[in-house]
Amino acid sequence: MARSLLGRTMAGLGLDREVIEDGRLAVSETATNALRHARPAPGAAPPELWIWARTVPAPQLVVSVFDGARTALPRPGKADLLEESGKGLALLGELTAGWGHAPSRSLLAERPTAGKTVWFTLPLPPTWPSQAITVRPDTAARCLLRVLARRGLPGRHTSHTSGLSLLELPALNVWICPGHFSWQPRPGLLVRHPLIDLQETAEHLIRHLDGPPGPASTP
Repeated sequence: MARSLLGRTMAGLGLDREVIEDGRLAVSETATNALRHARPAPGAAPPELWIWARTVPAPQLVVSVFDGARTALPRPGKADLLEESGKGLALLGELTAGWGHAPSRSLLAERPTAGKTVWFTLPLPPTWPSQAITVRPDTAARCLLRVLARRGLPGRHTSHTSGLSLLELPALNVWICPGHFSWQPRPGLLVRHPLIDLQETAEHLIRHLDGPPGPASTP
């Protein structure tokens, strides 16, 4: 199912056949690992497949497999690439533009469930998106607020006469300016993400607010 969903999505985007086949093989490995090795707590959400595009740090398709076992982190095996098993993470390194894991929260479950994602990225055309997309700060703020609330992170949205918007989240404020989201994860560090990268922004905020379960790898 994961191979089929990702393959149809990538074909719909007009991506090259070779990139599509790399993505199908990579998602097969990550989905299989989630089913075989991630042992979530009783009542946790089942694995979920998420696919979205981002423009920063480069135009890429992000493919994430979520599971409810937050502390069961992936570890590279020692199998040779020609062996039948134990080679999944090595394949991700060979087939994708990058991969890693990070804490996250379920998106499709009825109730938000803490867990992790194992993600990988695939290249999109350098001209992605093919046309300019303008997003109003107020609209972006409301969309981000809904996405985070669905994940169990409620907040409060206020608009200012200057045209800026503010999201007040638990222990963090996010400013929504023309063109980008911005926040300070710690003093002296300012993080910015384009308004078009809504899902990517939501994932980074969840990782910051929840904190890594261990040595995590982030895009």
